[in-house]
Amino acid sequence: MSGRKSPVTKGIAFLLVVFLSPIVFLGIPVRIAFNEWFIEWEYSKEDFPKDRYGMEDSYRKYLAKIGLRAVLSDEGMEEFKSARLPDGRKAFREKEIRHMEDVKRLLDIFFPLVYISVLIVAVALFVLRSRKAIGFALLSASVFSLVLFAVATAFSLTNYELAFELFHNFIFDPYSWRFRYSDTLLRIYPMKFWFDGTVFVLTLAGALCLLSLLTGMFLIRLSSRST
Repeated sequence: MSGRKSPVTKGIAFLLVVFLSPIVFLGIPVRIAFNEWFIEWEYSKEDFPKDRYGMEDSYRKYLAKIGLRAVLSDEGMEEFKSARLPDGRKAFREKEIRHMEDVKRLLDIFFPLVYISVLIVAVALFVLRSRKAIGFALLSASVFSLVLFAVATAFSLTNYELAFELFHNFIFDPYSWRFRYSDTLLRIYPMKFWFDGTVFVLTLAGALCLLSLLTGMFLIRLSSRST
């Protein structure tokens, strides 16, 4: 009985590796980008756009870090709600706060999904056991993910504003994320910030795919030499 189940179990393990791989390859770079170092890096660039209303970059960066903490923890959200502009006025309108709460709810689902997917893929690779089976799984997962990321990259580089709009309309209420030019969220996170973040995430995701691809090819070749 166990012998008959083994090919089915390995087939399921193989499919789990392949179809969860985009979540793993994309989720890891996203989690890396959601850190204060990325904000520091963006604001250090010479071509990072200045605030059209004259707010100093140091204060914009301070508020940007508060926004980051807001979508990562309840304490950060409370800090975000009470944040102030240099003149003492409330930094964020209620609409901005509601949008950040929407983002937090999304990340509260997405990041655990990434961690669970990493664990499932690791267990699935263990179930496959043989170098050849693991190699083919990694190879297939890499090719599948690379195709998806190549399409996303081509679309993003061709018309990033449209890609940005379609993504937000798909994930959020179409009217919940559109703001005035004077709103603080647009002032601390200009479009270049999101474009650079997208390029970073897709580039690192592609690198992880290539690493997985090369590892898979190496294991397959190693397996063929030992037989």
